[in-house]
Amino acid sequence: MKKTIIITSRNHFAQPFVATSMFCLMICSLSAGEGAVMTLPQAIIRALSFDPTIGQAFADVIQADGFAKSTRSDLRPQLALEGSAGGAYRERLLSGVNVGNNLLFSRTTSLVGRQLIWSNGYFSNRYKDAKERTQAKMMLDRDQREVTALATAQTFLDVVRARSQLVFAESNVDEHQRILELARSRAKSGGSQADVELATARTKKAEALLRERRLDLLMVESHFQRYVGIKPPALATPDVPKLKSLSDVNLRNNWHYKAVEHQHAAAQLQVKTMHSKYGPRVYLEARGDVGNNVDGIQGRNNGTSIMVTASWNLFDGGQRKADIQQADADVERQRAILDETYVILKHDSQARWDDYRTRAEHIEFLKTYHEYLMKTIELYREQFELGTRSLLSILDIYNEAMGARISITDDQHQRSEAGYRLLYFGGQLIPRTAGEVYISTPRSPDGKDMEMTTFSK
Repeated sequence: MKKTIIITSRNHFAQPFVATSMFCLMICSLSAGEGAVMTLPQAIIRALSFDPTIGQAFADVIQADGFAKSTRSDLRPQLALEGSAGGAYRERLLSGVNVGNNLLFSRTTSLVGRQLIWSNGYFSNRYKDAKERTQAKMMLDRDQREVTALATAQTFLDVVRARSQLVFAESNVDEHQRILELARSRAKSGGSQADVELATARTKKAEALLRERRLDLLMVESHFQRYVGIKPPALATPDVPKLKSLSDVNLRNNWHYKAVEHQHAAAQLQVKTMHSKYGPRVYLEARGDVGNNVDGIQGRNNGTSIMVTASWNLFDGGQRKADIQQADADVERQRAILDETYVILKHDSQARWDDYRTRAEHIEFLKTYHEYLMKTIELYREQFELGTRSLLSILDIYNEAMGARISITDDQHQRSEAGYRLLYFGGQLIPRTAGEVYISTPRSPDGKDMEMTTFSK
């Protein structure tokens, strides 16, 4: 259904102040085509599929997952096929008989199976360590998605504000031009030429402001295209996120914080790995051999065997202690990074919450202030028409009201931005806008869902 929006006013001085973000949206919709309005969730979804930094983060997940699978293979059975062929010569004295002493063609084929029985936890801890690091990469992948969503929300709000303020600036120029024409008409009827000069100067200033707003709009539209991949169409003004208190933001759900938690867990497992790295290892080995003329002794030489083999590095020159020392230091480092991350998140979230809360109060104050200014403009207009009010006072009160309207738009923008950043701090930006499904890590290249298991510490 085609809709028509009509805005009326009793006096032309008040017209610019009736323009709101919805009016700006109507203008943009007419230029972009009916029904071509993009919402913030739609912009975020497009950005998540377009931003190449997300692809880089997910490549790190795939790489870490591949390393974890590599370490898991050490815990599983190993099967190898071995073979050799070539000349062999052997001379051996056995019970007074010289055995061998011939150069023969030797060939051997062996099938060897090997299974780890015990390694004092070395290979299992190494696998758990790799899994924790994969989990950390997954959390960083999700954090990058939230970062992209936050940047998209910011540039989305920037475009909405810039377009609204462009409408204000255009209305401001139109109003100044009407005042200038009124001053010229009065000057011809015996009025003051000074009013013409003053109105001309103020009109030039309004035109300069309009050029600035157009340049600002071009810049924010360029930023929008960087994240979303298209030039911004008509944009629907998003609602301000609803947050009752700072306790609604759980900082421990922040994806970057979760990534550091997994890094810390991995560092602790690395210490366990180093403690058992140089301990004994026990394997079960099964072998089947088929060969001829082995070691220069003519004839067939086939055989099978099942044995338990063991190895133990008794002296390593102090390398074990050095590795453990480095692993312990990494645990301390990751613990410090974890604490630092939480402190930074807590400080930033508190600052954003203060901004979010006080902006709401300030917006209400500005709206009340703007209402009083509008009533004053009406009175000034009547006095101006009666000749008891100067043109300068009309221009001043008009500019004051215009400044208040712009300040309201700026505060609404800043409050929305603070709200979306608070959602990011709590790891809830994408779930609260685009939906929970868009924060999940995609499937791995082998077609299986990537595991999200956290090992017990």
